[in-house]
Amino acid sequence: MLENEIKQKERQRQKFQEDLIKLLIFLFTLLMIFLIIHKIKTDTNKETIAQNKIDTILQQLDKTNTVSINKYIVYGTHFNIEGTLELPKISGITVSSANIIAKTIDDTEIIIKSDYTYKDGKLSFSTSEKINSGIDLESLSNTLYYLSLKVTFSNSDIKYYGFTNATEYQDITYYTITKNNSNNKVKISFDKYNDTSFMKIDVSDSSLPEDVYDIVIDPGHGGTDVGAVSGDYNEANITLSVAIKLKLELENLGLKVLMTRDTNTPKEALTAYSMYDENGRVSVTARSSAKLMLSLHLNSNTTNVQNGGLEIYAPSNCDLNFATLLAQNIISISGTSYSQNSTYKKADGVYVRNYNKADILVAENIAKKSGYEPYNITTSTPYLYMIREIGGIATNAFVDGRNKSYGENKYRNSNVGVEGYLIELGYMVIQEDLNNIINNSELYVKGIAQSISDFYLQK
Repeated sequence: MLENEIKQKERQRQKFQEDLIKLLIFLFTLLMIFLIIHKIKTDTNKETIAQNKIDTILQQLDKTNTVSINKYIVYGTHFNIEGTLELPKISGITVSSANIIAKTIDDTEIIIKSDYTYKDGKLSFSTSEKINSGIDLESLSNTLYYLSLKVTFSNSDIKYYGFTNATEYQDITYYTITKNNSNNKVKISFDKYNDTSFMKIDVSDSSLPEDVYDIVIDPGHGGTDVGAVSGDYNEANITLSVAIKLKLELENLGLKVLMTRDTNTPKEALTAYSMYDENGRVSVTARSSAKLMLSLHLNSNTTNVQNGGLEIYAPSNCDLNFATLLAQNIISISGTSYSQNSTYKKADGVYVRNYNKADILVAENIAKKSGYEPYNITTSTPYLYMIREIGGIATNAFVDGRNKSYGENKYRNSNVGVEGYLIELGYMVIQEDLNNIINNSELYVKGIAQSISDFYLQK
C-alpha cells in the first residue's frame, strides 16, 4: 500500500513538472510571437515614418519645371554639376540666389554654394569653377541625400527644383579613400517622384571591390623608353625604384595602391607608344577608379641650366592646394630645392602646362602631314598626356585614335576621372639633384606620403 502511494506521488510530481514545462514553453512562445509582431510593427512604422519624410522632401519640388543637368562629373574626390533652368519672365522679379541643396530624412539641409547667372529667364549654374573642388564625396555621412536647386526670388519667394538628366551618362558609383581600414560606397543617380525628376546621393558602408584602388603610382618611362640618361643612370630605373618604395610607404598608411608598371615590365616593351593599350599606363589608371595618380619623372631638360630642383605639374583649372602641400613637404623632408624655372609656374615648385599657340600649331601641322583632322585643342587643354587623358571630360582628354602613331583612349569621354599630378623629382643633368635622389630617395618618398596623409587621410 505504501509503495503504491509513493508511486502515485511520483507520477503526480512528474506530471506537474511536465505541465510546468509545457506552460513555460507556451508562455515563451507567446512572448516570441509578441516580440516578432512588435518588431514588425516597429519596423513598419520606421519605414512609414522614413517614407513620409522622403515624401515631404520631394513634395517641395516644383512640379511645373525641372533643372536640365547638362554636365555632372567626378574628378578625384569631388563631384560637380552644371545645369540650366528656364523660368517664366515676370516683370520686376529676378533671382536673388541659387544654390544646390542636399536634404536628408533627418531634416538636415546642406547648402552647396553655387555660381550662377540669370538672364532673360534662363538661370545657369555650376558648383565650382575648379574641377577638383565642389562637393567633397569624402566628407559625406552615411545617409541618403536628395539634391535640388533652391532658388530665392527678389520677391522673397523660394522654390525647389528637381534635376533632369540631359546627358548621355548614367549612375556613378564612387568608393571613398581607405581610412582606418574602411570605405564608403557613394551612389549618384537620378530618380522620379510623381513624374518629377530628382538626383540623389546614397552613401553606405562598403569594402573596396577587387578592381578599385585608392592611388595609382606611375613610374615614368620604362621598356625601350629609358627617359633621361646621366652616366650609368637612366630615368626609367630611378623612377621605378622610387615608385616601389612609395607604394610600400602608402600601403603602410592602409592605402590600396596600383602601379602602372613594375619590375616585370619587359625591357623591349614599347611603353612610349602603348599607353592606350589595354595594359598601357593610361588605360590601367583610368579603369582603376583611383582618386589620385602620381606620375614620377626626372627632368630631361638639356638646356644650359645652372640649378635643378623640384617641379610638380598640376591639371589646368584646378585648385592647387594639394600640389602646393606636396611641393612643400618634399622640399622640407628631402632637402632638395624648388626649381628656378619660371615658365608655367603658378607657385613655388608648382606648374600648370597647357598647350600654347605654338604647341597647337605644331599639332595641326602633324595632323596635316599625317592626313587626319586636327584635334580640338585650346590653350586650356593640359599638355601632359598622363594628366590629361586620365581625367576624361574634366581634363579635356581627346586621344580618339585618329593619330595612328598611338592607340585610342577608351576612357576619354568618361565623366569619372582620376586626379593626376606629374612630379619632376629633379634634373638629371644637375649632379646635386641626381645624387640627392639616388642617395635620399626614402626622404622624397616620405615627403610624398606625408602630403597624402595630411591632405586625404586626416580630414
